[in-house]
Amino acid sequence: MNNASEHRDAGVKLGILLTCATTMIIATVCAALPVLPAVILAFPNEPHIAELAPLIAVLPFLTSALSSVATGVLGERLDRRKLLVPGAAVFAASAVMPIWVESFTLILVSRAVVGLAVGAMMTSAVALTGDYYSGHARQKWLSAQGAAVAVAGMFVSIVSGALGELNWRYAFLPLFVGIPLFLGLITARAPIARSGHVDALTATPSAGAVPRAAWFFIFGLAVAGNALIMPPSFELGALLQEKAVGSSLLTGLALATVSATSALAAFSVARLQRLTPSTKIVLAFGAAGIGTIVIAQASLLTTLFIGAALVGIGQGLLGPTLSIWLLEETPDRMRGRAVGVYTTLTLITFFAAPLIARSAAISLQSSSAAMRSYAALDLIIMLIFAAGRRSAYSRKAP
Repeated sequence: MNNASEHRDAGVKLGILLTCATTMIIATVCAALPVLPAVILAFPNEPHIAELAPLIAVLPFLTSALSSVATGVLGERLDRRKLLVPGAAVFAASAVMPIWVESFTLILVSRAVVGLAVGAMMTSAVALTGDYYSGHARQKWLSAQGAAVAVAGMFVSIVSGALGELNWRYAFLPLFVGIPLFLGLITARAPIARSGHVDALTATPSAGAVPRAAWFFIFGLAVAGNALIMPPSFELGALLQEKAVGSSLLTGLALATVSATSALAAFSVARLQRLTPSTKIVLAFGAAGIGTIVIAQASLLTTLFIGAALVGIGQGLLGPTLSIWLLEETPDRMRGRAVGVYTTLTLITFFAAPLIARSAAISLQSSSAAMRSYAALDLIIMLIFAAGRRSAYSRKAP
Protein backbone atom coordinates (compact mmCIF):
# COMPACT_ATOMS: atom_id res chain seq x y z
CA MET A 1 0.00 0.00 0.00
CA ASN A 2 1.27 3.43 -0.87
CA ASN A 3 1.43 5.53 2.28
CA ALA A 4 2.61 9.09 2.12
CA SER A 5 5.20 10.07 4.69
CA GLU A 6 3.47 13.38 5.38
CA HIS A 7 -0.14 14.36 5.86
CA ARG A 8 -1.45 16.19 2.81
CA ASP A 9 -4.60 18.26 2.72
CA ALA A 10 -4.71 21.07 0.16
CA GLY A 11 -7.93 22.49 1.53
CA VAL A 12 -11.56 22.88 0.53
CA LYS A 13 -11.20 25.21 -2.46
CA LEU A 14 -9.02 22.88 -4.50
CA GLY A 15 -11.06 19.88 -3.41
CA ILE A 16 -14.24 21.48 -4.74
CA LEU A 17 -12.58 22.46 -8.02
CA LEU A 18 -11.16 18.98 -8.61
CA THR A 19 -14.52 17.47 -7.74
CA CYS A 20 -16.26 19.73 -10.25
CA ALA A 21 -13.72 18.80 -12.92
CA THR A 22 -14.56 15.11 -12.54
CA THR A 23 -18.28 15.78 -13.12
CA MET A 24 -17.88 17.40 -16.53
CA ILE A 25 -18.11 14.13 -18.45
CA ILE A 26 -21.52 13.26 -17.04
CA ALA A 27 -22.69 16.86 -17.44
CA THR A 28 -21.57 16.80 -21.07
CA VAL A 29 -23.45 13.58 -21.84
CA CYS A 30 -26.59 14.36 -19.83
CA ALA A 31 -26.96 17.77 -21.48
CA ALA A 32 -27.44 16.07 -24.85
CA LEU A 33 -29.54 13.03 -23.92
CA PRO A 34 -32.92 14.79 -23.44
CA VAL A 35 -32.84 16.51 -26.85
CA LEU A 36 -31.74 13.72 -29.20
CA PRO A 37 -35.23 13.39 -30.75
CA ALA A 38 -35.29 17.16 -31.33
CA VAL A 39 -31.85 17.02 -32.97
CA ILE A 40 -33.14 14.43 -35.43
CA LEU A 41 -36.03 16.74 -36.34
CA ALA A 42 -33.70 19.74 -36.62
CA PHE A 43 -31.55 18.10 -39.33
CA PRO A 44 -34.08 16.31 -41.59
CA ASN A 45 -31.80 16.49 -44.64
CA GLU A 46 -28.76 15.01 -42.91
CA PRO A 47 -28.11 11.46 -44.21
CA HIS A 48 -28.62 8.76 -41.57
CA ILE A 49 -29.48 11.38 -38.94
CA ALA A 50 -31.46 8.88 -36.83
CA GLU A 51 -28.39 6.68 -36.50
CA LEU A 52 -25.89 9.52 -36.09
CA ALA A 53 -27.78 11.73 -33.61
CA PRO A 54 -26.95 9.56 -30.55
CA LEU A 55 -23.27 10.29 -31.19
CA ILE A 56 -23.91 13.80 -29.90
CA ALA A 57 -24.41 12.22 -26.49
CA VAL A 58 -21.95 9.30 -26.46
CA LEU A 59 -19.06 10.55 -28.64
CA PRO A 60 -17.45 12.35 -25.65
CA PHE A 61 -17.14 8.97 -23.91
CA LEU A 62 -15.02 7.64 -26.77
CA THR A 63 -12.75 10.65 -27.21
CA SER A 64 -12.35 11.01 -23.44
CA ALA A 65 -11.11 7.43 -23.35
CA LEU A 66 -8.58 8.24 -26.09
CA SER A 67 -7.11 11.19 -24.21
CA SER A 68 -7.08 9.69 -20.70
CA VAL A 69 -4.06 7.38 -21.02
CA ALA A 70 -2.02 10.02 -22.87
CA THR A 71 -2.89 12.55 -20.18
CA GLY A 72 -1.88 10.14 -17.43
CA VAL A 73 1.52 9.43 -18.97
CA LEU A 74 2.21 13.09 -19.78
CA GLY A 75 1.13 14.08 -16.29
CA GLU A 76 3.99 12.05 -14.85
CA ARG A 77 6.48 14.09 -16.89
CA LEU A 78 4.79 17.48 -16.59
CA ASP A 79 3.03 19.40 -13.87
CA ARG A 80 -0.47 17.88 -13.97
CA ARG A 81 -1.92 21.38 -13.71
CA LYS A 82 -0.39 22.10 -17.12
CA LEU A 83 -2.83 19.54 -18.47
CA LEU A 84 -5.81 20.23 -16.23
CA VAL A 85 -6.01 23.99 -16.80
CA PRO A 86 -5.71 23.90 -20.63
CA GLY A 87 -8.18 21.02 -20.65
CA ALA A 88 -10.63 23.18 -18.71
CA ALA A 89 -10.05 26.06 -21.14
CA VAL A 90 -10.78 23.85 -24.17
CA PHE A 91 -13.86 22.49 -22.42
CA ALA A 92 -15.16 25.98 -21.62
CA ALA A 93 -14.80 27.02 -25.26
CA SER A 94 -16.11 23.88 -26.98
CA ALA A 95 -18.84 22.57 -24.67
CA VAL A 96 -21.31 25.29 -25.64
CA MET A 97 -20.57 25.27 -29.38
CA PRO A 98 -23.80 23.37 -30.26
CA ILE A 99 -25.72 26.47 -29.18
CA TRP A 100 -24.39 28.37 -32.21
CA VAL A 101 -22.95 25.90 -34.73
CA GLU A 102 -25.32 25.28 -37.66
CA SER A 103 -23.61 22.27 -39.24
CA PHE A 104 -24.37 18.85 -37.79
CA THR A 105 -20.86 17.70 -38.72
CA LEU A 106 -19.29 20.61 -36.83
CA ILE A 107 -21.49 19.84 -33.84
CA LEU A 108 -20.07 16.32 -33.82
CA VAL A 109 -16.54 17.73 -34.12
CA SER A 110 -17.18 20.02 -31.15
CA ARG A 111 -18.45 17.06 -29.12
CA ALA A 112 -15.33 15.08 -29.98
CA VAL A 113 -13.15 17.98 -28.84
CA VAL A 114 -15.14 18.28 -25.62
CA GLY A 115 -14.44 14.60 -24.95
CA LEU A 116 -10.70 15.04 -25.44
CA ALA A 117 -10.75 17.96 -23.00
CA VAL A 118 -12.81 16.08 -20.44
CA GLY A 119 -10.48 13.07 -20.59
CA ALA A 120 -7.56 15.34 -19.70
CA MET A 121 -9.58 17.00 -16.94
CA MET A 122 -10.83 13.79 -15.32
CA THR A 123 -7.49 11.99 -15.33
CA SER A 124 -5.59 15.02 -14.04
CA ALA A 125 -8.20 15.82 -11.38
CA VAL A 126 -8.25 12.31 -9.89
CA ALA A 127 -4.45 12.06 -9.95
CA LEU A 128 -4.13 15.49 -8.36
CA THR A 129 -6.49 14.39 -5.61
CA GLY A 130 -3.93 11.70 -4.79
CA ASP A 131 -1.09 14.23 -5.03
CA TYR A 132 -2.59 16.85 -2.75
CA TYR A 133 -4.52 14.76 -0.23
CA SER A 134 -3.73 11.70 1.85
CA GLY A 135 -5.47 9.49 4.38
CA HIS A 136 -9.02 10.43 5.34
CA ALA A 137 -8.89 13.69 3.36
CA ARG A 138 -8.15 11.74 0.18
CA GLN A 139 -10.99 9.29 0.84
CA LYS A 140 -13.35 12.16 1.60
CA TRP A 141 -12.69 13.96 -1.68
CA LEU A 142 -12.74 10.82 -3.82
CA SER A 143 -16.07 9.93 -2.24
CA ALA A 144 -17.30 13.47 -2.88
CA GLN A 145 -16.30 13.11 -6.52
CA GLY A 146 -18.40 9.97 -6.87
CA ALA A 147 -21.37 11.67 -5.21
CA ALA A 148 -20.96 14.82 -7.31
CA VAL A 149 -21.06 12.84 -10.55
CA ALA A 150 -24.45 11.39 -9.59
CA VAL A 151 -25.81 14.78 -8.50
CA ALA A 152 -24.51 16.48 -11.64
CA GLY A 153 -26.14 13.86 -13.83
CA MET A 154 -29.48 14.31 -12.11
CA PHE A 155 -29.32 18.12 -12.12
CA VAL A 156 -28.16 18.54 -15.73
CA SER A 157 -30.68 16.00 -17.01
CA ILE A 158 -33.54 17.91 -15.41
CA VAL A 159 -32.36 21.40 -16.36
CA SER A 160 -31.33 20.50 -19.90
CA GLY A 161 -34.58 18.63 -20.42
CA ALA A 162 -36.58 21.68 -19.34
CA LEU A 163 -34.51 24.08 -21.46
CA GLY A 164 -34.74 21.70 -24.40
CA GLU A 165 -38.51 22.15 -24.40
CA LEU A 166 -37.89 25.76 -25.44
CA ASN A 167 -35.16 25.01 -27.99
CA TRP A 168 -32.93 21.98 -28.29
CA ARG A 169 -29.84 24.19 -28.43
CA TYR A 170 -30.66 25.64 -24.99
CA ALA A 171 -30.04 22.21 -23.47
CA PHE A 172 -26.30 22.97 -23.66
CA LEU A 173 -26.56 26.17 -21.60
CA PRO A 174 -25.68 24.41 -18.30
CA LEU A 175 -22.25 23.67 -19.80
CA PHE A 176 -21.37 27.35 -19.43
CA VAL A 177 -20.28 26.18 -15.97
CA GLY A 178 -16.96 25.42 -17.67
CA ILE A 179 -16.06 29.12 -17.63
CA PRO A 180 -16.13 29.65 -13.83
CA LEU A 181 -14.47 26.25 -13.39
CA PHE A 182 -11.60 27.32 -15.66
CA LEU A 183 -11.23 30.65 -13.84
CA GLY A 184 -11.26 28.89 -10.48
CA LEU A 185 -8.53 26.46 -11.52
CA ILE A 186 -6.33 29.34 -12.69
CA THR A 187 -6.48 30.98 -9.28
CA ALA A 188 -6.30 27.83 -7.14
CA ARG A 189 -2.52 27.39 -7.09
CA ALA A 190 -1.50 30.53 -5.13
CA PRO A 191 -3.42 29.70 -1.93
CA ILE A 192 -1.90 26.20 -1.92
CA ALA A 193 1.63 27.56 -2.21
CA ARG A 194 1.06 30.10 0.56
CA SER A 195 -0.41 27.51 2.92
CA GLY A 196 2.81 25.53 2.75
CA HIS A 197 1.38 22.27 1.42
CA VAL A 198 3.75 19.96 -0.36
CA ASP A 199 3.41 20.05 -4.13
CA ALA A 200 3.71 16.40 -5.03
CA LEU A 201 4.11 17.31 -8.68
CA THR A 202 7.53 18.84 -8.11
CA ALA A 203 8.66 16.62 -5.26
CA THR A 204 10.95 13.64 -5.68
CA PRO A 205 8.84 10.71 -6.88
CA SER A 206 8.36 7.99 -4.34
CA ALA A 207 9.97 4.65 -4.95
CA GLY A 208 8.08 1.43 -5.29
CA ALA A 209 7.61 -1.53 -7.56
CA VAL A 210 4.95 -1.48 -10.25
CA PRO A 211 1.86 -3.04 -8.58
CA ARG A 212 0.76 -4.89 -11.72
CA ALA A 213 -1.29 -7.54 -9.94
CA ALA A 214 -3.26 -4.95 -7.99
CA TRP A 215 -3.75 -2.83 -11.10
CA PHE A 216 -5.08 -5.70 -13.21
CA PHE A 217 -7.38 -6.74 -10.40
CA ILE A 218 -8.82 -3.24 -9.93
CA PHE A 219 -9.03 -2.57 -13.67
CA GLY A 220 -10.87 -5.85 -14.17
CA LEU A 221 -13.29 -4.95 -11.40
CA ALA A 222 -13.88 -1.54 -12.98
CA VAL A 223 -14.85 -3.13 -16.30
CA ALA A 224 -16.94 -5.94 -14.80
CA GLY A 225 -18.58 -3.70 -12.22
CA ASN A 226 -19.58 -0.91 -14.59
CA ALA A 227 -20.67 -3.43 -17.24
CA LEU A 228 -23.02 -5.18 -14.80
CA ILE A 229 -24.13 -2.49 -12.34
CA MET A 230 -24.83 0.36 -14.79
CA PRO A 231 -27.20 -1.37 -17.32
CA PRO A 232 -30.34 -1.26 -15.12
CA SER A 233 -30.22 2.54 -15.44
CA PHE A 234 -30.01 2.34 -19.22
CA GLU A 235 -32.89 -0.13 -19.41
CA LEU A 236 -35.30 1.59 -17.01
CA GLY A 237 -37.28 3.23 -19.81
CA ALA A 238 -37.63 -0.06 -21.69
CA LEU A 239 -38.55 -1.92 -18.50
CA LEU A 240 -41.31 0.57 -17.73
CA GLN A 241 -42.62 0.28 -21.26
CA GLU A 242 -42.56 -3.49 -20.97
CA LYS A 243 -44.58 -3.30 -17.78
CA ALA A 244 -47.10 -0.99 -19.54
CA VAL A 245 -46.41 1.93 -17.22
CA GLY A 246 -43.83 3.73 -19.33
CA SER A 247 -43.65 7.50 -19.60
CA SER A 248 -40.91 10.10 -19.79
CA LEU A 249 -41.90 11.43 -16.38
CA LEU A 250 -41.73 8.05 -14.64
CA THR A 251 -38.46 7.19 -16.35
CA GLY A 252 -37.00 10.52 -15.22
CA LEU A 253 -38.20 9.97 -11.65
CA ALA A 254 -36.76 6.45 -11.59
CA LEU A 255 -33.40 7.71 -12.90
CA ALA A 256 -33.47 10.52 -10.34
CA THR A 257 -33.98 7.88 -7.63
CA VAL A 258 -30.92 5.98 -8.87
CA SER A 259 -28.87 9.19 -8.92
CA ALA A 260 -30.00 10.27 -5.46
CA THR A 261 -29.11 7.02 -3.70
CA SER A 262 -25.91 6.77 -5.75
CA ALA A 263 -24.84 10.17 -4.45
CA LEU A 264 -25.63 9.22 -0.85
CA ALA A 265 -23.76 5.92 -1.14
CA ALA A 266 -20.73 7.52 -2.80
CA PHE A 267 -20.44 10.17 -0.13
CA SER A 268 -20.69 7.50 2.59
CA VAL A 269 -17.63 5.61 1.31
CA ALA A 270 -15.22 7.88 3.22
CA ARG A 271 -17.13 7.11 6.42
CA LEU A 272 -16.76 3.37 5.90
CA GLN A 273 -13.04 3.39 6.66
CA ARG A 274 -13.20 0.31 8.86
CA LEU A 275 -14.50 -1.81 6.00
CA THR A 276 -12.01 -3.40 3.64
CA PRO A 277 -12.26 -2.60 -0.09
CA SER A 278 -13.45 -6.15 -0.72
CA THR A 279 -16.26 -5.73 1.79
CA LYS A 280 -17.38 -2.55 0.05
CA ILE A 281 -17.31 -4.39 -3.27
CA VAL A 282 -19.49 -7.12 -1.73
CA LEU A 283 -21.97 -4.45 -0.65
CA ALA A 284 -21.90 -2.78 -4.08
CA PHE A 285 -22.58 -5.96 -6.07
CA GLY A 286 -25.05 -7.21 -3.49
CA ALA A 287 -27.13 -4.03 -3.50
CA ALA A 288 -27.01 -3.79 -7.30
CA GLY A 289 -27.88 -7.47 -7.76
CA ILE A 290 -30.82 -7.39 -5.38
CA GLY A 291 -32.02 -4.07 -6.81
CA THR A 292 -31.80 -5.36 -10.37
CA ILE A 293 -33.84 -8.49 -9.63
CA VAL A 294 -36.41 -6.35 -7.80
CA ILE A 295 -36.70 -4.07 -10.85
CA ALA A 296 -37.03 -7.04 -13.20
CA GLN A 297 -39.73 -8.72 -11.12
CA ALA A 298 -41.61 -5.61 -9.94
CA SER A 299 -45.31 -5.39 -10.69
CA LEU A 300 -45.85 -2.24 -8.64
CA LEU A 301 -44.18 1.14 -9.21
CA THR A 302 -43.32 1.38 -5.51
CA THR A 303 -41.41 -1.90 -5.70
CA LEU A 304 -39.64 -0.81 -8.88
CA PHE A 305 -38.51 2.43 -7.24
CA ILE A 306 -37.15 0.47 -4.26
CA GLY A 307 -35.15 -1.61 -6.71
CA ALA A 308 -33.91 1.53 -8.44
CA ALA A 309 -32.75 2.89 -5.07
CA LEU A 310 -30.78 -0.29 -4.36
CA VAL A 311 -29.14 -0.17 -7.80
CA GLY A 312 -28.13 3.43 -7.08
CA ILE A 313 -26.47 2.33 -3.82
CA GLY A 314 -24.43 -0.24 -5.72
CA GLN A 315 -23.38 2.30 -8.33
CA GLY A 316 -22.45 4.85 -5.69
CA LEU A 317 -20.28 2.44 -3.72
CA LEU A 318 -18.38 1.02 -6.69
CA GLY A 319 -16.63 4.04 -8.23
CA PRO A 320 -15.20 5.73 -5.11
CA THR A 321 -14.16 2.38 -3.62
CA LEU A 322 -12.15 1.48 -6.71
CA SER A 323 -10.64 4.99 -7.03
CA ILE A 324 -9.48 5.00 -3.40
CA TRP A 325 -8.16 1.46 -3.71
CA LEU A 326 -6.22 2.30 -6.88
CA LEU A 327 -4.57 5.41 -5.43
CA GLU A 328 -3.64 3.65 -2.21
CA GLU A 329 -2.01 0.79 -4.13
CA THR A 330 -0.12 3.01 -6.59
CA PRO A 331 3.21 4.77 -5.90
CA ASP A 332 3.14 8.52 -6.55
CA ARG A 333 5.41 8.29 -9.59
CA MET A 334 3.00 5.90 -11.34
CA ARG A 335 -0.26 7.57 -10.39
CA GLY A 336 -0.85 9.32 -13.70
CA ARG A 337 -0.66 6.25 -15.91
CA ALA A 338 -2.73 4.16 -13.46
CA VAL A 339 -5.52 6.73 -13.31
CA GLY A 340 -5.32 7.20 -17.08
CA VAL A 341 -5.84 3.49 -17.79
CA TYR A 342 -8.58 3.26 -15.15
CA THR A 343 -10.42 6.25 -16.64
CA THR A 344 -10.08 4.92 -20.18
CA LEU A 345 -11.46 1.48 -19.28
CA THR A 346 -14.33 3.05 -17.33
CA LEU A 347 -15.33 5.35 -20.19
CA ILE A 348 -15.14 2.59 -22.80
CA THR A 349 -17.32 0.44 -20.56
CA PHE A 350 -19.81 3.30 -20.17
CA PHE A 351 -20.00 3.49 -23.95
CA ALA A 352 -20.37 -0.24 -24.54
CA ALA A 353 -22.56 -1.24 -21.59
CA PRO A 354 -25.87 0.22 -22.84
CA LEU A 355 -25.33 -1.28 -26.29
CA ILE A 356 -24.67 -4.71 -24.78
CA ALA A 357 -27.67 -4.41 -22.46
CA ARG A 358 -29.94 -3.49 -25.36
CA SER A 359 -28.63 -6.39 -27.42
CA ALA A 360 -29.22 -8.77 -24.51
CA ALA A 361 -32.80 -7.53 -24.14
CA ILE A 362 -33.43 -7.97 -27.87
CA SER A 363 -31.86 -11.42 -27.87
CA LEU A 364 -33.96 -12.56 -24.89
CA GLN A 365 -36.99 -10.66 -26.20
CA SER A 366 -37.42 -9.09 -22.78
CA SER A 367 -35.67 -6.36 -20.79
CA SER A 368 -36.81 -8.06 -17.60
CA ALA A 369 -35.17 -11.34 -18.62
CA ALA A 370 -31.95 -9.51 -19.48
CA MET A 371 -31.94 -7.77 -16.11
CA ARG A 372 -32.46 -11.08 -14.32
CA SER A 373 -29.30 -12.32 -16.02
CA TYR A 374 -27.40 -9.22 -14.92
CA ALA A 375 -28.68 -9.68 -11.37
CA ALA A 376 -27.46 -13.27 -11.31
CA LEU A 377 -23.97 -12.20 -12.42
CA ASP A 378 -23.92 -9.41 -9.80
CA LEU A 379 -24.77 -11.87 -7.04
CA ILE A 380 -22.22 -14.44 -8.26
CA ILE A 381 -19.45 -11.82 -8.05
CA MET A 382 -20.75 -10.78 -4.62
CA LEU A 383 -20.50 -14.37 -3.39
CA ILE A 384 -16.98 -14.75 -4.81
CA PHE A 385 -15.83 -11.65 -2.95
CA ALA A 386 -17.66 -12.65 0.21
CA ALA A 387 -15.86 -16.00 0.16
CA GLY A 388 -12.45 -14.51 -0.59
CA ARG A 389 -12.57 -11.22 1.31
CA ARG A 390 -9.52 -12.26 3.40
CA SER A 391 -7.36 -12.65 0.30
CA ALA A 392 -4.22 -10.66 -0.39
CA TYR A 393 -6.32 -7.86 -1.86
CA SER A 394 -8.48 -7.53 1.25
CA ARG A 395 -6.97 -4.91 3.54
CA LYS A 396 -8.32 -2.10 5.60
CA ALA A 397 -8.32 1.38 4.11
CA PRO A 398 -6.07 3.74 6.08
